[in-house]
Amino acid sequence: MLTGLIALLAVSISNAQVVRPYTAIYADNIRGGHTIIGNTLSAIYTSGSGSTGTINTAQMNDFNTSGTGNYTYGRTSAYGNDNSNIQLVDVDGISQTTNSSSANLNLPGGINTIKFARLYWGGRISTGDGGANNINLRTAKIRFNAENYQTITAAAGSIDKSFISSNDTAYQAYIDLTSYVNSRGNGTYYIADVTAATGSTSGGGFFAGWALVVVYENLAMPYSTLRVYDGFLQVYNGGSGTTQTITLNGLNPPANFALPSDAYMSMVSWEGDANLAASAANPNGDYVKVNGTAVANAVNPVTNFWNGTISKNGIHQGGDKNPDFKNQMGIDIDEVEIGTGFGITRVTTNINVEFGTEADQYFPSIFAFTMKTKPPLVQLDKSVKDTASGNAPWQIPNGLINPNEILTYTITGKNLGSGNALNCVIADTIPVSLSYRANSLKVNAPTPGIIPGFMTDAEGDDAAFKMKYGSRDYIKFFIGTGATPLKGGILAPGDSFNVQFQCIAPSTVNTINFVSNTARITGTEQDGVTPFVDDGTAIMGPQGGGVPIKMGEFTVQELNHEAILKWTTILESKNDHFEIERSTDAINFIKTGSVNGYGNSSEARYYQFNDPINISAKIIYYRLKIVDIDNKSSYSKILALRLDGLGSLNNFTVYPNPFDADIRLQVNSSREKLILVRISDASGKEEVRYNITLLTGENIVVITHLESLAKGIHFLEIITTDEKYTQRIMKR
Repeated sequence: MLTGLIALLAVSISNAQVVRPYTAIYADNIRGGHTIIGNTLSAIYTSGSGSTGTINTAQMNDFNTSGTGNYTYGRTSAYGNDNSNIQLVDVDGISQTTNSSSANLNLPGGINTIKFARLYWGGRISTGDGGANNINLRTAKIRFNAENYQTITAAAGSIDKSFISSNDTAYQAYIDLTSYVNSRGNGTYYIADVTAATGSTSGGGFFAGWALVVVYENLAMPYSTLRVYDGFLQVYNGGSGTTQTITLNGLNPPANFALPSDAYMSMVSWEGDANLAASAANPNGDYVKVNGTAVANAVNPVTNFWNGTISKNGIHQGGDKNPDFKNQMGIDIDEVEIGTGFGITRVTTNINVEFGTEADQYFPSIFAFTMKTKPPLVQLDKSVKDTASGNAPWQIPNGLINPNEILTYTITGKNLGSGNALNCVIADTIPVSLSYRANSLKVNAPTPGIIPGFMTDAEGDDAAFKMKYGSRDYIKFFIGTGATPLKGGILAPGDSFNVQFQCIAPSTVNTINFVSNTARITGTEQDGVTPFVDDGTAIMGPQGGGVPIKMGEFTVQELNHEAILKWTTILESKNDHFEIERSTDAINFIKTGSVNGYGNSSEARYYQFNDPINISAKIIYYRLKIVDIDNKSSYSKILALRLDGLGSLNNFTVYPNPFDADIRLQVNSSREKLILVRISDASGKEEVRYNITLLTGENIVVITHLESLAKGIHFLEIITTDEKYTQRIMKR
């Protein structure tokens, strides 16, 4: 026998709307997800009951969203359990059980570890059905595949009851089954001998059913934030329209989501009716809203969400349960994608859920959430300035090394992604030709987690230190919220950092010396395992060849019939000039002008080029050809400029290009909009397809797992209902 050992809450019996307030019963960040399976235990019978009776399968499977005849105002069936002959089903073929139904648990492939599993069962009972201390209601049976049944008994406090009438009560009982499910995994689960009344009655009719919520860890799946809440409400007001609002605390999404599938929510509710929906007097009907937005899909209308379905993203979950009805006549188990459209962002601490009804009554029970983390995108840049004193004004001409000169290195950067960067550490090895200047380690605002100012060179007393590795000096900074003298902290999306240190040139140096120095930031994504890294290089002295320029910002916008191109360089080495190239298809480019470069520079340089728009294309693409003094060249990223003013996408950027496994789209949208992102090979064969919802403003979308694409040229398309962008991309 499996017995609940801990009374989680005292039993509560009430005819008020809130029977048991919602609380979080599971919260963790893991690689995995959640699912809820379950089934009805009741059906409309034309005669008899159980396995020997005759079920009215036509009425149990009547489902229609035509909006005509019996299906107006969101009604999805002409039939309900109110005043119908409701009897308990029995499908297991075992004479010792009086009622039973089953559902299949289908977890993803690979190794799944069950982190949490809780079974709920319930129904409507009449006076005297419960037994002493509700023992009849707290007891049921469970079976896996062909195993024998085991009796399960919920703890005395693990039951919720709500009066429906002077004689009848709705209830649910629950018990932890984590170890039971973990030892068995995928397969068919049967629940039997649940206590419930039968026959024909008004006030909602009789019903019975069960649901099993399962949280699983699978190391092959994305790292996600998992939350499960439960409670027990009665949404009803004597046949009049009513609403009920709850707040689920501690949601804390890990990122701003780009795709609907980045987050999904599962819900369980008892006793929703498919034939009761909106009316002329109450057009809102039976609904659920998340943060003020009504939830709906193809099988759960906005005015009749609680309609007895077991569904996933608007599709009936048929074939995985027995009996397999479209209308459960008493329980809803529905999963919906909520990554976009519901106001759920990285700063959403809580989520508000509003329930409404026209004349129905139902009893919400479980809410479960899986929210995928997003990768950080930490960009590091490094610059150097020289002066005899180590302070401004800087040496003129800057960029030439002089004897005993002090070089000030500044390392800056920002998390441009949608996810947190963890364990952030900056490391830099001092060039052998230079000497580290003692006590020059400095953290500047707005670096999070660190009080700005100078750090000591010692290890373990503040956020930075200088040490030796073999014969080489190196420095480290531990940055980010929560950083310690031994460990890096968190760079949240949008966080910037700025640190400095100084080196001294030797007395024997002359202006032909050349010093190149690279800094690196390392850390992990939100799972604490997947690493990230970014480097930045600063060069001092006449550059001797081959070091490309480092681009900063590159933008284009239309103004007075001209395309205004602006770009910044952070570093230039032997840079002769830029050639501005234009295209109408992002494939074939022509030169439209040129701008001279600065040659060699380690300071930020700002450029602009105005290109008269004298073509009729709806979209113009621009790129920069960067040419050095040896006539070697490279290309910038490609920008798209929309000209007709009708579209919602102002410009977009694809990077890195060429790419290895992941590619990022930086898209600016004037409004929330659904787009199709498609990648095709050179022959036009489609290889990747994503439906993405853009939010108003700047969006960064990461497309991952492109390792399988063949090396060479591919074409990325962004397609909306009224516009299409194409860019050539290269797989390395």
